[in-house]
Amino acid sequence: MLETNNAGQAIQIGEFALHLQSPWRFTSDTEILAGSLDLYEPVDENAEYDEHFDWDKLNGNLRDFKLQELIKTHQLTVISVVADNFGGFDLLFSNDIRLSVFPAYSKVDQYSEHWRLLNNKVTDKTHFVVSGSSVLKD
Repeated sequence: MLETNNAGQAIQIGEFALHLQSPWRFTSDTEILAGSLDLYEPVDENAEYDEHFDWDKLNGNLRDFKLQELIKTHQLTVISVVADNFGGFDLLFSNDIRLSVFPAYSKVDQYSEHWRLLNNKVTDKTHFVVSGSSVLKD
């Protein structure tokens, strides 16, 4: 699907989108390929500490870089999903790459959203939302 972003550029988006508010990581059998906390690290993993590092710049942090590389170098086709009792899940991809999402806070209220799955179809913009207190379909 093509949509227009805030800069007026046409961009390709998937039929579904996954918005995560919980910690997550992509792993292979031997390593963590990318993790949610990579957001706060510079692309150069050997760089000296920089108190002025701007992690919020698009593609300017290790997380964005590693996710781009993961998408470019692997065919990511989901083959199974396993959910736990606490709002977490694992997506297993056909090439033995796994996305693990694991809520890591105990607060249970209407604002403790763990993640949501969005349907990007123009005709059906529903959301499936998992929070600390419920599972909702918007």
